[in-house]
Amino acid sequence: MFDHKDFAANPGKYMLFKTAKVNNRVFTENGTDDLEAGQYVAIKHMRNAWNGLRHREEPVYSITANGKVWGVMFASSLSNFVL
Repeated sequence: MFDHKDFAANPGKYMLFKTAKVNNRVFTENGTDDLEAGQYVAIKHMRNAWNGLRHREEPVYSITANGKVWGVMFASSLSNFVL
C-alpha cells in the first residue's frame, strides 16, 4: 500500500518507481479497458497534486496497461511499487 508518511519523508523516491499493482478493480466506460485488482501496470510520475478525497498531497502517475496509455491515478490507488 502507498505509505503517505514515507512519501512525506522521501518524496523524490516516488518519482523513480516504474511499476505498481492496482489496489481495486477500475471500471471504464467502454468496458474493454478495465483494470483488475492486483494487475501490475507501468507507471510514470507526472506531478504531485492534492487528493481531495484523502485531504493530502500525493504523487500522480500516468498508467500504461497492456501496452497502451490508460490514464492517470493517485498513488493511494496503487501498491507494491517497484523501481
